[in-house]
Amino acid sequence: MKFSVQVDNLELLKEASAADCDKVRFGPEFCEWKIPSLQTLKLAYAIVEDAGKEFEYVTPRCSDRALRKVTDQLGFLSAKRETEIIVNDLGLLSVVNGYDGLRPYLGRQLVHVPARCPWFKRDTRGLIFFGYLVKGAMVRRQVKDLYGETSLHYGPTIKFYQELGVRGVDLDWVPNCFPRIRFLVDAGLDVSVHTHFVPVTVTRKCHTARFLGERTPETCSKPCDTRAFFLDHKGVFMTVELYLHGNAVFSLAKPAEKDARSLSEIGVSELIISMNPVTEILSRQKVDEAVSSIRSMGIK
Repeated sequence: MKFSVQVDNLELLKEASAADCDKVRFGPEFCEWKIPSLQTLKLAYAIVEDAGKEFEYVTPRCSDRALRKVTDQLGFLSAKRETEIIVNDLGLLSVVNGYDGLRPYLGRQLVHVPARCPWFKRDTRGLIFFGYLVKGAMVRRQVKDLYGETSLHYGPTIKFYQELGVRGVDLDWVPNCFPRIRFLVDAGLDVSVHTHFVPVTVTRKCHTARFLGERTPETCSKPCDTRAFFLDHKGVFMTVELYLHGNAVFSLAKPAEKDARSLSEIGVSELIISMNPVTEILSRQKVDEAVSSIRSMGIK
């Protein structure tokens, strides 16, 4: 199994390139205003290549403006042959399919996972109790299966994406989903799992920028490079901690040994460690510590 480090700025990319990992993913997963220029992309590619690591390009959901910007970069990437590009926008996926040198992977925004819901445990407790009163074990199992599946657990959906050239898919560290990952592997998809960073919701406008007084997206100083915010929800029945980072809200998942071993047995091909203020992994040393910790759990 390979280890990747995901970053969206050059300073973190330099740290990731020097770390104990096989691949470096560069680009914004959620914010179109952080899409790099072609010049910056070329520099990032060169840094990763010089470090002897594989390069993957991450792209967000795209407006028409952002779609044009990424499309202008595809020629450079396709010329490198077999470059993996993580796509979170169906329109961009259609465009990428026209380039022979690119290997598109589905990003997390194109994969719906009910178990990402921060109310998941509370909801399932209520539904499972209802199952005891009505149909017992059958309803309990159906509820767990429903929350543990993804939008890809349907053959025609996988076929649709594969016909658009999709080779693999990004998933979250949500252990309730792990028993059903085998279905995706058996369907011919490479499966990558993010180790700590689980998206709960994405906003159309950036609340981080609004809180910090950024005037326009075009001139945003990108405070999310260095800052994230814990969301205080006192008085709300919530057992999960949530963080605002840029234009998205996240929860954190702590990898456990039994779950890590199950991913090895299932055939997951890649684990992804995100460098950002929420995970607090911001240096080469922190990446190495995270990789070492997960490897010690039995990952092969």
